Amino acid sequence: MVLQETTNQPASSEKIPVVLTGYALQSLRDSGYSLSAALGEVIDNSLEANANNITLHFEESKTKSGKRHIHQIIIIDDGDGMELDVLQHYLQLGYSTRYMRTDTIGKYGVGAKLAALNYGQRIDVWSRTNEQEWHHVWFDLEEALIQEREGETVGIAFPNIESIPDNIFTYAPKGSGTIVVWSKVDRLEEGQQASDAQALKAEVKHELARMFRYFLNEGIRISFDGTDLLPYDPLYLMKGTWADREIFKYYQRLRKGANKENKEHSLPLPEASKDHFSATQIAQGNIKVGGSICTVTVTLYPSEVARQRGMANDNFARKTLRLQDNQGAISFVRLNREINYTNVPRIFPKGVEDRDRFIGIEVAFKPELDSYFGVRNVKRGVEPHDELRTEIRTFLNSYIEEARNSLNNIWGEVARKSNKGNGENLLVLQAVKEANITLPKSRVKTKISNQEKSQIFVDLARDVVGEDKKKQEEYQETIKDLPFVVEFVDIRGNLLIDTQHIDGKVIITFNTRHRFYREMWEPLRRIADAMPGSISGDEATKAARRSIEALTLLIIAYGKAESMDDNPREHFSELRSDWGKFTESLMGKVKDVI
Repeated sequence: MVLQETTNQPASSEKIPVVLTGYALQSLRDSGYSLSAALGEVIDNSLEANANNITLHFEESKTKSGKRHIHQIIIIDDGDGMELDVLQHYLQLGYSTRYMRTDTIGKYGVGAKLAALNYGQRIDVWSRTNEQEWHHVWFDLEEALIQEREGETVGIAFPNIESIPDNIFTYAPKGSGTIVVWSKVDRLEEGQQASDAQALKAEVKHELARMFRYFLNEGIRISFDGTDLLPYDPLYLMKGTWADREIFKYYQRLRKGANKENKEHSLPLPEASKDHFSATQIAQGNIKVGGSICTVTVTLYPSEVARQRGMANDNFARKTLRLQDNQGAISFVRLNREINYTNVPRIFPKGVEDRDRFIGIEVAFKPELDSYFGVRNVKRGVEPHDELRTEIRTFLNSYIEEARNSLNNIWGEVARKSNKGNGENLLVLQAVKEANITLPKSRVKTKISNQEKSQIFVDLARDVVGEDKKKQEEYQETIKDLPFVVEFVDIRGNLLIDTQHIDGKVIITFNTRHRFYREMWEPLRRIADAMPGSISGDEATKAARRSIEALTLLIIAYGKAESMDDNPREHFSELRSDWGKFTESLMGKVKDVI
């Protein structure tokens, strides 16, 4: 086959550039940085330059359509500043004074540049190493594209002495430092990254406070639009965190009675002076890999966060503490800086459960393990590889279930101490009282003393309403004339229900620790108590399906329990008959009372 010439121009013997700078950078603008991750790249450089104070400012304006628009972002630090040759190379893609080192945060020399271009088209940098003149370098993508089309070389000029702009002057450090300005920002209009500018700022503050929590905890100051960030610790171990402040404020409101929530749930209140709410460390261990180690930590959130079963979706849990974000999430920390906070597929033992939002998990490692964790040049998308994933999964499998069981114990204890059970089934029990008039009467002969009977009711009242004597008396008065009492209490062991028969009264206690309660009763109770429209269809369907499974398994378990007897047909036939008959009768008489 003969190839034909497609042009009359002779082939050039000169080499052409491997990269068309302007066009390549235009393509790389879609590198996928979140705004907080992009800002984190610049903060990394500030920390490497020994900065103690880092300040961020967002400059806002309005577009012609009336939408608010962040048009400029300013990041200022009081670090060592850059010498002139380093400053000129600062904006060069691939340049780093720490290139490929494994003992520093930075490594590849691309993060801060790509991060800036991800949101704006111009980067200006001022830096000085002492109290003398500020030197300035810049790169403008729009101008670079024009230069490239005109055949000019795209490059970065040697730094020139130039005063910093007036709108930045008041924020500038008095000594050495660096100022980075992203301008021509074209991707931060309302509706793009968030519903509005305030929501976007709140999200960025939250993310940065978590990403740099170890630095903030040790005294590094990061200020955002005049507000100093408090560390946000997903393990709930650090003191003086953002979560500590929010939890303290929440319980203050409950004490003052400004929040009706506590009237409904009767939460136990911590001491008024308590201002640190620490998690329980379930486990911390090292995993050996590639001649180094990574450290895995598992914690269980404090009872002041876990509160009562069924409260994981209220405003405090969902909007204030953002517990849903933590459900199954792992914080990957590289050299004390979090580089990802995410769910990793197939690494959680037996899958992720709703209650796992109360469990904190951190995996900390050094840059020398980057290849094992799949760390890329933009420090995103961490995912442990092969054997390391298996090792982490095995570690978590040992301790996640322990954390889950401890959480159930917290909820059971709170249920016992609180007033949650008092009156929860009162409407049903009162309706059953009326229906019981025509039902056959109990034939149980109680063979215990009056003192023992009295103690049973005292113990029940304590389980339901706690140690308050007045509340105990009020509760006993409430149930005095009821033929049936059903309460949800914390019972150790696998017992599902316990029954006591005293002078014609049947006391039934339902074990809140039992899986049947946790996975069927409680989800259905939450849906029943919710406002119409506040429960998603998926959540309702999931609860209904699990309830069908649970009821089926309850019947099977009953059959299995009968099979432990040598003659179940003779010994339990009357029980089965009466159970079915009374269920039929009560369901016909008691309906729509809740």
